[in-house]
Amino acid sequence: MSRLALTGSLVLIAVTLAYAQVANPPTYAVGDTWTWTDRGPELGEEVRIVKVEDGGRRVAVRSKSTCPRCQWVSGLDLTLIEVLDADGKAVDASQFGFIGVGFKFYDFPLQVKKTWRIEGYGSFRGNNVPYVIDSTVSDYKDVKTKAGTFKAFQIDRNWKIKVSAGPPPTWSDTAWWSPEVKTVIKYESGARNGRSWELVSYSVKP
Repeated sequence: MSRLALTGSLVLIAVTLAYAQVANPPTYAVGDTWTWTDRGPELGEEVRIVKVEDGGRRVAVRSKSTCPRCQWVSGLDLTLIEVLDADGKAVDASQFGFIGVGFKFYDFPLQVKKTWRIEGYGSFRGNNVPYVIDSTVSDYKDVKTKAGTFKAFQIDRNWKIKVSAGPPPTWSDTAWWSPEVKTVIKYESGARNGRSWELVSYSVKP
């Protein structure tokens, strides 16, 4: 086999393996923890699993949230179900920048070329805002972070806010989701004043 043909075959195999890779919803355990940081040296937010309920629901706490004792309850597919205070009561969403309850940001199983759309009302600074979010899994590749290099799915999202008149506000972002780490390990925001971050440390049970 010629060198050119061999190179072409190896590229084809690599592409085929990438497209064949599939990620199902992860399972979590109490104590699983992740810490992210901005691009500077300072540490960002820590998220820790404090409860795993029947049916795959998980409850997490977030250290840098405006409500660090609040419980963030997500379903098996990681879709946010509700946010509760330390006493288990519903929290006023106006204290947060953005909350998309019911928004399926990860449509498992993840696979390259998969697309899906989210349409619904999210809370932004206490206002009920109608969003349309188109997501595409565009790649599966090695992604370097402060916590190490991991295989991850690249999810490109295009955001739009529905308005009654005039051009709708639009922007895009990209998230890299790692099956090994069971979360987003890197995020790039294309929004005005948006913040980008990456994983700096983690501890998860197999």
